[in-house]
Amino acid sequence: MWKLFLKINGSLLPQRYSYSRIKKVTNFFQDKLGKGGYDDVYKGKLLDGRLIAVKLLNETKGSNGEEFINEVASISRTSHINIVSLLGYCFEGRKRALIYEIKGPQS
Repeated sequence: MWKLFLKINGSLLPQRYSYSRIKKVTNFFQDKLGKGGYDDVYKGKLLDGRLIAVKLLNETKGSNGEEFINEVASISRTSHINIVSLLGYCFEGRKRALIYEIKGPQS
């Protein structure tokens, strides 16, 4: 199911990240920005210097694989001046994450 989705929509999707890469860009989840019912959000930095927010979804709660695929597709098509862009995602077994840009001045 996921491979077919990528084949059809691959060029439209944000970049796919491995879980190990997400651990590296967040410095092993050291800087927590917030917590929600189904996720934790961490600050990270890409190799090109851009600051990101990584929404790490709870492995035992939330959406199944198909719902996650649909969420990534839907979010990636959303564009508005007041909404941050989805830069990437992780879908590796039960490990799922959404990677967003951080806009504005950051310390």
